[in-house]
Amino acid sequence: MPFHFQRTIPLVALLSFANATISRAEDWGHYSITPVSGPGFVLEATDDSTVVSIGKPTGGANQKWVVIPKEEDYFSIKPDADSSLVLAASQGGEKNGTQAVLETDAGKPWQLWALKKQENGSYTISPKHAPLQGLDHFGGKKEAGAKIDIWINKPGDPHLHWFIKPMAGSPLPLTDAAEIPVYEGPEIKPEDILEGRIEKTHFNQSKIFPGTEREVTVFIPAQYDGAKPACVYVKTDGYNPREKQLMETMIATGEMPVTVGVFVRPGQVPAPMEGTIGRRNRDFEYDAVNDNNVRFLVEELLPFVAKEFDLNLSQDGNDRSMSGGSSGGIAAWVAAWNRPDAFSRVYCASGSFVAFRGGHEFPTMVRKFEAKPIRSFHTTATRDMENCAGDWYLLDLQMDKALKFSGYDYQFRVIDGRHVAGYMENYREAMAYLWKGWPERVQAGPSAPRAQEILIPGEGWELVAEGFKSTRGPACNEQGDVFFADTSANKIHRIDAAGAVSEFVTDAGQAHCVTVGADGSVYTISEKSGKLMKYDETGKGSVIMEDILGHSILATPDGSLFVTTNGAKAHGPGSVWFIKDGKKTQVDSGIKFATGMTYRPDQWLLSVAEGHSKWVYSYQINDNGSLSNKERFFHLHVADWDDDAGAESLCYSIEGRQFVATRSGIQISADDGPTQVILPVPDQSRVTGVAIGGKDGDILYAFCGKKIWKRKIKQHAMGAFTPWAKANGTRL
Repeated sequence: MPFHFQRTIPLVALLSFANATISRAEDWGHYSITPVSGPGFVLEATDDSTVVSIGKPTGGANQKWVVIPKEEDYFSIKPDADSSLVLAASQGGEKNGTQAVLETDAGKPWQLWALKKQENGSYTISPKHAPLQGLDHFGGKKEAGAKIDIWINKPGDPHLHWFIKPMAGSPLPLTDAAEIPVYEGPEIKPEDILEGRIEKTHFNQSKIFPGTEREVTVFIPAQYDGAKPACVYVKTDGYNPREKQLMETMIATGEMPVTVGVFVRPGQVPAPMEGTIGRRNRDFEYDAVNDNNVRFLVEELLPFVAKEFDLNLSQDGNDRSMSGGSSGGIAAWVAAWNRPDAFSRVYCASGSFVAFRGGHEFPTMVRKFEAKPIRSFHTTATRDMENCAGDWYLLDLQMDKALKFSGYDYQFRVIDGRHVAGYMENYREAMAYLWKGWPERVQAGPSAPRAQEILIPGEGWELVAEGFKSTRGPACNEQGDVFFADTSANKIHRIDAAGAVSEFVTDAGQAHCVTVGADGSVYTISEKSGKLMKYDETGKGSVIMEDILGHSILATPDGSLFVTTNGAKAHGPGSVWFIKDGKKTQVDSGIKFATGMTYRPDQWLLSVAEGHSKWVYSYQINDNGSLSNKERFFHLHVADWDDDAGAESLCYSIEGRQFVATRSGIQISADDGPTQVILPVPDQSRVTGVAIGGKDGDILYAFCGKKIWKRKIKQHAMGAFTPWAKANGTRL
């Protein structure tokens, strides 16, 4: 894939891997460079764009610097105002007092700098051509325009130390030293702050985390009267009295509604003997990206707390928030991600979006999944944790960019400090931000650019019908009707162009999949009976072929058919068959479990899903129906707790986007293979069938076993009845 933009990489990551080859990464943002001896100033390019000095922070482009790896251990430092210029020691001078200037970037040694981290988190910045010298804030003068030069690098000299701080994330104005202003809540008299009460209990009744015991502390505000459901705040890793005080203040000022706090420790399975530790469940419960922890909270703990203390707690996610630091921070985010109907407001400090149990994939998932109704406040620290699972600072920055990319309602703070720095200091601002406008509902953002090419603002999922046994194998006709099999009920149903569902065939011969031919005939295949059936528009059927135990069937414009089979003794596992003029020919084999099929609108590429993997195969269709140039081509997202994507059904839009029904929802592929968009259904069910139909051919249907969902999109239906259409490359 071509790169069109200049790349930079975070300093922490660069310095952590200073002895390794440094690869370019996507632009992480800009940096402010602040002299330790003048903390109220930042390095800036002066108006004539040649001299470097210091000035009061304004957030201007002349005070933003891009740090770019050039050679092992060396970097160029460019002003954002003009990327053709680079920080340099004037004309390669090596003596004390050589002025720091901006020169046209020519890759000269005096234009390259080594960055060495100091104990206080600052850096010395030394030119390659004079390694004993360092960038110097001359005399430590605390005034705008103070001279910047190079000087002998004496250990401990603050004039040669610089804080290099990322300016990522926050849209709020920057102030001195590129710091975010301290949040100040509404004024209130101390006597107006009412003291709530604290209750303590233990919980050891979990079926989701069997055998675990944990402490639970509950804060009940003085304003709680039980007349209506109270809002809920869940805090991971237990109780901190400072949060009680902050909640009392913020409830009094109206910054947050009347809220019951539930402070819960992670579980532990006690050791059955003395002299050893129990099984610590914190990582298992908090760092997992599945829905176990949110189910534990919603189904077990909160009902227990409500009953134990006779509390009327809201069950609406819009009334519930969650917070935590480190693994507790990602736990709060994961709860909302998996169940935004249960928690929609998250404070996540130094979240562990690293490779403990799949958390490192969240920046990618945030970019690919349709945006969810979550409002969040995130922090990270410049000297955050780093271990075998990853670099917290780096991954938190990736989360910041991913949330911005997909249009989430969020704030992000980079704090100068160590792991979970600033949790309490930012608590009040975070909670005020999360609860702003309540009881207005938290809204989902617009999603990522590729999703916006498919989705229509304001058009969400609607339930079409439910009560089926096992909906599978849908296909549409030229009028926009969609046919599908209810395999366990042995029926075929039709959704007409207006959206009404009716029975099309009462006894469907154990049909497993449906396709529609160019003439409007409906074809079915059965895994059990081995019969290939054809139905006219009235539902009258006839047998076309027997003895082909098919999983999926696909009609082509010339009247031929493709069928996938699995496990039959006569055919072997994972095969594709071509059927024409009453003859069947095996055209491929060796697929783990061959499921759905579709072809591109230009009619020469066939896709075949491999249900027991993360792949969809791509083949060239030859004139005689044979297949060639086989590739395991389309790469699907597999949820961390699944063993495979579970791809079952495929279809294309006439615009050339491939839609795949999977365990994670409908995955939409780029023409060159990667999944770009994932659309889960409202109840997070596995999608077993996907089709596009409707009167105008712009209704996306998701078949989920017992339920069928639909939504209007910007793409349109195609099938065997569709003329050849040119395919265009998908944008990155």
